Amino acid sequence: MNTVARVALGMVVAPSAAAAVYLHGVWAGHFLDLRATSEYCPAKPLASTSTSADWLPLRHLCRYADGTTTDLVPAYVNPIVFLCLALAVACTALALRSARRP
Repeated sequence: MNTVARVALGMVVAPSAAAAVYLHGVWAGHFLDLRATSEYCPAKPLASTSTSADWLPLRHLCRYADGTTTDLVPAYVNPIVFLCLALAVACTALALRSARRP
């Protein structure tokens, strides 16, 4: 497999992997859960605003009455997503560079 094919493969695989891991984080972080918050944040009594969510970086926090928080999104999700996106940008830059070479 030549270099151009490898770079093109990276341009497809890296964003696909980022999307798959991001969707896993959405699922594991209970973003789509219709149950009551107390069912997936059962550790302690919840605060008045029991959760907060951010879509980038992916974060879903359970806020407890004693001031502590717990992130429902696994810790590995955001680093993998950003690493895959950085690889996609690098592969795109390499593809553009190799396409402009004679």
